[in-house]
Amino acid sequence: MSSISGEKKLFRYYKIYEQIYENPFISASEIAQKTKIARSTVSKDLTEMYNNFMVGPAICLKPAQNYHLYTALLKVKNPLLAYWCFRRFPKVVYRSLASGSWNLLLISEKCIDFSFLKGFKEYIYYGVKGVTFLSKVETVDWNKSLERMYDMLDTPAKKSFLYKEVPLLPWGKEEWRLYHTFRHNVRVQVTPLLKVLGIRYEQYRKWLSSLSGVAEIQVSFYPHGVNNYFAFDFLFKSTSHKQLVDILGQLPSTCFFSSVGEYLLARLSVMNRKEKDDLLTFIFELGKKGFFTDFCHALLVSPSRNNFTQRGTE
Repeated sequence: MSSISGEKKLFRYYKIYEQIYENPFISASEIAQKTKIARSTVSKDLTEMYNNFMVGPAICLKPAQNYHLYTALLKVKNPLLAYWCFRRFPKVVYRSLASGSWNLLLISEKCIDFSFLKGFKEYIYYGVKGVTFLSKVETVDWNKSLERMYDMLDTPAKKSFLYKEVPLLPWGKEEWRLYHTFRHNVRVQVTPLLKVLGIRYEQYRKWLSSLSGVAEIQVSFYPHGVNNYFAFDFLFKSTSHKQLVDILGQLPSTCFFSSVGEYLLARLSVMNRKEKDDLLTFIFELGKKGFFTDFCHALLVSPSRNNFTQRGTE
């Protein structure tokens, strides 16, 4: 998008994304009114954005006394075979292949002893997962985002963690069916799906009104096209989770963060080798300032690019 027309379109995309980030259920008409973009243009841009630039808004459930997810970072002998073996495994809700400190990331609804997996070598980490938080893209310019990040490099003042558990997830069968139907994108057309489910609209509205207490509803944005980025997962041993999220969340595409015990798991995207080198240099500066005591990382090599909580797309 280096042309003038491309820059104008990117500006519109960003303005539309901003509105959806603030209100995942905002209508196209309301977006047009707030952004001063023509209603027909908003509709056309939304269609284009969903093809390549925007994902979600997705429902990210918070951990509860009666609901937990578990994150496993594993080294296995044959990661591709293990990846496909878990494709239909009922308790594994997310999986990704990686190259680096681990080669398989699995998220499950139950605690599973993966050491019995054929070809298992070692756990890099295994523990209870917190809710996934998505950063808000504040700028689409790499250099500007990096300047902001360096400006925030003060020594962390106090301990901070992301993990917070809600008392109870009070869902029955119908609520879980609604969740599994709408979890990838709450903006899809509702009526046809409710007919398939056999659930009344009133029940859907009641379920929808309960989400704010048990979930985060968040959208991701890739201003230069999702296929032009490659992602790294970082595992930080840290007592400064919130500060790390605030700083690394300044990157110019959506970042995913999730606490896993005393660790913070972060998925960060870059577009080229220079940006990768800039990011690694900055992360070493974070370590010097005391934002973490240790870290490891891996390059995401499987096609799934979602928020650590959903089944990967094939």
